[in-house]
Amino acid sequence: MHPQPQPAYFDEARGAWVLSRHRDVTEALREPRLWPLAAGGEDQAVTRDGTGRFRLRGPVQEALSSAHVAAWQASIEPLAYSLLDGLPRDRPVDLLAGFALPWCLEFALLVLGAAPSDRGRLSALGAQVFAATGAPDGSPLRPSAAAATAELERLLAGGQMPMGEPTFVALSQTTPRLLASVWTALYSHPAEAERLRASPELWPGAVEELLRYAGIVRGIWRQARGSVEIGAAKMSDGQRAMLMLASANRDSEQWVEPDRLDVTRRVTSQLALGAGRHSCIGAGLVRMAVTVATQALFVRFPTARPCSEPQWRTGSGYCFPASLPVLLCANARTGS
Repeated sequence: MHPQPQPAYFDEARGAWVLSRHRDVTEALREPRLWPLAAGGEDQAVTRDGTGRFRLRGPVQEALSSAHVAAWQASIEPLAYSLLDGLPRDRPVDLLAGFALPWCLEFALLVLGAAPSDRGRLSALGAQVFAATGAPDGSPLRPSAAAATAELERLLAGGQMPMGEPTFVALSQTTPRLLASVWTALYSHPAEAERLRASPELWPGAVEELLRYAGIVRGIWRQARGSVEIGAAKMSDGQRAMLMLASANRDSEQWVEPDRLDVTRRVTSQLALGAGRHSCIGAGLVRMAVTVATQALFVRFPTARPCSEPQWRTGSGYCFPASLPVLLCANARTGS
């Protein structure tokens, strides 16, 4: 699932340099001559200034201040427990569909200040956008997603959050998949889950380890604006590069036993949320969401266990569980 890091090389099929070692990916993320591209390699110059930064990065960071994040947490933490308390105990439950998606939808509505009456419409549009993740060129999902994106932009224009459409999709669609990946990792390491449940003071560091180990972004694109040399990669102007974040986060040169989840590990340079000036604008929201939802789940249902091996969906730089069926109580029935 996570190819081992190796020296940079040029992939003829992709038409791009592939960087997967932690030190190479970190350097690439901080290199101002490497500009971000969309998942399919499309230029994002329209949304960026002359240095490659998002034009609205400053306003978005202000809107996502620590004070706002703390206020939102006070609202969505009780909601997490309320949703969990409403789940059935006597049969398998898909935690992605039954908990992560509805909780993150309410979170997104709260952050964007959207009207509750628009919940259904916004949810359907967000799902339509996300459905095209990894879809091949020519897929009917792509024009459908483009139309949904335009409609979301129209509906969320002028709201309290700049970049309303990408913020809504990230919170309501991407974040639930990240939560499912984090929970899958913890169910695979029950001793680490129990350690977190028993010692919640570990959470500030543990969330970094969970993002390192279970981040769902496999790779992101960059394009050279001028000559760039990073490790074995010698990029000329216009050449593309694929930065393999998931592989870099499993680099044995950076971490001892990188394929083992250790919630006490000291992690200071995980790359699941990027790095430097191209780090995720909503990183504070992501960390808070992972902490709040996971604490609630493992406190409320400490004996929950998966019913089957997760089916992973991959594509367009992502890898995440398509569902996460679990028995919330140890004595629940497994029959249909």
